[in-house]
Amino acid sequence: MVGLVRPAELDDSAAIARVHVATWRTTYGGLLPEDFLASLDAAGYEQRWRRTLRERPDHVYVAEEHDMVVGFASGGRERAGETGYSGELYAIYVLREAQGRGHGRRLVQAVVGGLREMGLTDMIVWVLRENRTARDFYEKLGGVFVRSQPITIGSALLQEVSYGWKSLDAIRY
Repeated sequence: MVGLVRPAELDDSAAIARVHVATWRTTYGGLLPEDFLASLDAAGYEQRWRRTLRERPDHVYVAEEHDMVVGFASGGRERAGETGYSGELYAIYVLREAQGRGHGRRLVQAVVGGLREMGLTDMIVWVLRENRTARDFYEKLGGVFVRSQPITIGSALLQEVSYGWKSLDAIRY
């Protein structure tokens, strides 16, 4: 089936890890040090995702195309104490070759459904300032710039920006 988004299962850990590493390498090439990107290890990420899917109350979803995981998203309670937001889209990544087919919007819809199940009514997301593609995506969804802050990834000091929706009903899919 083309375009299916579903809750992630423990057996999806390896596929999520594969997508995680591949998308970081394509998305952040030129933004993060090449040695850092080269050091990303799908086996290590598989163990992290296995733990997440087994132990944490996060909502994790996968996008499939022809029975292959091509993207994932996760979300839950806001993690950093950001005033005015109780929900957070933690991560969303879609393989470059599967982008532009609606997977991102459907993954956001799934996370929003999970946030609603938790009784949350708003959402924030953080993104690297230099990731213009992702920023455009959040702006098209109606996200409003909240603020920026420094972040260190590997040996790189970067800026990340946040976008927020004061109401989940305000998200434009």
